[in-house]
Amino acid sequence: MSKVSFIPSSDNDRVVWLNNFSAKLGTYAANVGVTAAEVTATQKDASMYQYIINLQEIYKQTLKNITGYKNLLRHAVGQQHISTSIPALPTLSTAPASVPEGIFDRVSKLAARIKASINYTTNMGSDLGIIAPTVTFDASTMQPLLKVKLDAGRPYVKWIKGESDALDLYVDRNDGTGFILLGRLMRNEYVDIASLPATKVIDEWSYKGIYVIADQPTGIYSAVASISVKKV
Repeated sequence: MSKVSFIPSSDNDRVVWLNNFSAKLGTYAANVGVTAAEVTATQKDASMYQYIINLQEIYKQTLKNITGYKNLLRHAVGQQHISTSIPALPTLSTAPASVPEGIFDRVSKLAARIKASINYTTNMGSDLGIIAPTVTFDASTMQPLLKVKLDAGRPYVKWIKGESDALDLYVDRNDGTGFILLGRLMRNEYVDIASLPATKVIDEWSYKGIYVIADQPTGIYSAVASISVKKV
């Protein structure tokens, strides 16, 4: 089992998480050594971060509107018509008080202090959202995703190594022998330098793989990834 951060990765999810943390922080502050000034500062951080994420989304949608207007202005599309007035810039609400950089650096350190307090409980951590979820790793369901493209005319196969030690990579060169093992690869990429038979100018080669852990093939074979290969 492994743990991920209790702070979400996406900006929108971080807004939700920080709003919850800042709203509830005052409830536990005195018991875990957090000052009133720190509570206020965290609430200001939450307000500013939400404002900036909202601002980013507003301008993103405005830019899409302007781009669509520009495209229609440039070329007519069916029965569509542009407005007589160009897209207006949005009217923004008043920005909250400015805060220093490093909002999530500060909140991570604050969360660590809270969890180190003798008065800290897991119920408190759950309420504040500062307990990282536990992720269960099931090796039996591991399945590589192969991506193949041409690199200087050669098939270039790539995958994410993840929790594996290696990958057994197989190829079917459409010669009647089916899939054969290319090798046990420690890296997460492979360039197939084999040449087409003299009798062929173009062919389709297919690849599949399975993860390896502790020298044993583990999990599920990847879906087959195929590519057209020309004589180089």
